[in-house]
Amino acid sequence: MLNASLTIEIELHYGPRSLSERLFKYSLAVPPQGPLKRTVLYFDYNATSPLHPIARQAWLEISDKHWQNPSSLFPEAAVARVLLEDNRDVLADLLGCEPQRIVFTSGATEANNAIAAFLFQTSHRDATVAISAIEHPCVLDPFHHFFGNRVRELPVNVSGTVCLESIESLLATSNPVLLSVMAANNETGVIQPWENILDLCRQRGISFHTDAAQWIGKLPIQGLGACDWVTGSAHKFGGPKGVGFLVIPENTRSFHSQRGGPQENRSRGGTEDLASITAMVAVLVHLQNQGAPCAQDETGARHRRSLAFGRDAGEARLCELLPGVIPLGQHSERLWNTLAVLVPQVENIRLVAHLGREGIACSTGSACSSSSGTPSAVLTAMGIDSSQARHLIRLSGGWETAPSEWIEAVEKLSIAATQCLAVAPRVALGPQRS
Repeated sequence: MLNASLTIEIELHYGPRSLSERLFKYSLAVPPQGPLKRTVLYFDYNATSPLHPIARQAWLEISDKHWQNPSSLFPEAAVARVLLEDNRDVLADLLGCEPQRIVFTSGATEANNAIAAFLFQTSHRDATVAISAIEHPCVLDPFHHFFGNRVRELPVNVSGTVCLESIESLLATSNPVLLSVMAANNETGVIQPWENILDLCRQRGISFHTDAAQWIGKLPIQGLGACDWVTGSAHKFGGPKGVGFLVIPENTRSFHSQRGGPQENRSRGGTEDLASITAMVAVLVHLQNQGAPCAQDETGARHRRSLAFGRDAGEARLCELLPGVIPLGQHSERLWNTLAVLVPQVENIRLVAHLGREGIACSTGSACSSSSGTPSAVLTAMGIDSSQARHLIRLSGGWETAPSEWIEAVEKLSIAATQCLAVAPRVALGPQRS
């Protein structure tokens, strides 16, 4: 009987046409593992996730045996080229789109910037774009940079959900070259009605983009390929950092993420990172096939309900311990892994630092804006002023986060908040008598 490594080697060169079958064998070759060993309870998955064992195995295998440049012409490089295109085929099948629409990138930030730049260069000078007010900075910033006052921001309700009525009203009176709404919010976890918005755009012939960085790896991905533009980032779902993808519209010509080479069908110059691309696709195949949260079958749905139960139990316990706490998006559909709350009277930076010392890793919101000291666009759009925004704490768990860990995290959060209040300086609320 062939050993696992030899079996993989033969399959990579001569084996089954479907890469999903090969990548699934990576998961079979990895020894069974329990929960990741952690010195802390990690509740910052929306910022980044640990490298999944499946991704690590795939990365090492390709780096060791198929490190050649896919653009070269000798036989070993030709094998690398075949593997690259097989990865594209499998990802396209998972998303439900044609392989030629997929461009491998360094991540969602590059991809979102590329969309904004491309539309600016190819649209008429008075063209407008419509984007939701709760987009990630890597969507908001480039579109405002290129389009300036021709950006139309779509409002959200107090729960953080984009208002369909505002989109219908906008499309009745204008014809933007693009409408962009994320699939799920990175700070609140609130799921956006992107499928309904896609239907509205289809009716008007408007190009639609969704930043799916937070959706992928947590929810089913089949059907995302129906959108004109889709962006994703591997490190959000257990893949390596520095790799992602972009889905572009059919028959799009002259699109360039970056110039300087013929790679990616001339859409993105630069040697492809085959090892990281394979690792990204391998972990997606694993999550899709193993009844994990992004699987479409009933097993996946049960898994999502189970994980949401842990989050909900933690939320209920926190509200019991800190009666003044305000959960965000509580009355909207949310990602099963995300709990964002306002903790009154305690500044979030102090609270996160305190929790870090107690072995709880969490955040004050978006990792890309939490260090700036300014309130996020998400909270502002939800009607939360800057004084309230300083109290935001976000806990975002992962696939292996147990209900008991949610309870432990919120109990430590409650203790930390109480201790921070005990040592906080007194604030004068009005004129003081002498």
